[in-house]
Amino acid sequence: MKILIALALLAFMGPGKAFAQIPAEWQAAAQAVIGDLERDTPLAAKPWSNETTQGWHLARAWRKHNNGNIEIILAEYLTFVAVCRSGCAGSTIAGQGYIAMAEQAKALRAQQGGPYALVSNSNAWLAGIADPTGAAAKNAVMWGKDLDMAAADYATSNIYALYWLLARLKGTPVEQADTFAKYALFVQLKGWIGTRCLDIAKVATVIGAPPKIETCK
Repeated sequence: MKILIALALLAFMGPGKAFAQIPAEWQAAAQAVIGDLERDTPLAAKPWSNETTQGWHLARAWRKHNNGNIEIILAEYLTFVAVCRSGCAGSTIAGQGYIAMAEQAKALRAQQGGPYALVSNSNAWLAGIADPTGAAAKNAVMWGKDLDMAAADYATSNIYALYWLLARLKGTPVEQADTFAKYALFVQLKGWIGTRCLDIAKVATVIGAPPKIETCK
């Protein structure tokens, strides 16, 4: 079968087999999805170098610290490739060591009252942002319909906490909403980015086929 059912489950539902090497479909997906998200930003002009490899190692280090294993999911891989596009020298995230950020994410999860409360509260925070594109409010509604997408699995709820931390580092509410949306897409699979609604559910599910990014239906 060309459809990688196991890969899809690994990517979007929870941990599974630990790959020794980066799956080619994952690398292609990262460049396609993140390249699309970088549209109309300063990073759009930045050539790709070794971010797909840096992101792989950083994702596995993050997972090792938090879970004691390196069985990363696609959402984690996309997250840390995106982090590395902005710079992750010395295993840093937004200029801070990844362990320090992991501990902040852990503290945020606890402060919010656990994964479901964290996801629910992040939606409420997003809904309250005055975003002229309307994306923040639409994402809050869309993502609020199924909290399990982000909260049911430790790996996804953990990086979701990281997304909220990274978003709140931005200088303006609009930048915060945009940052959160671009990262949350990796877990939620569908989301509004400005005036566009993207669906990445099938981005890395077919061997040898180009990444598939669709418009939300």
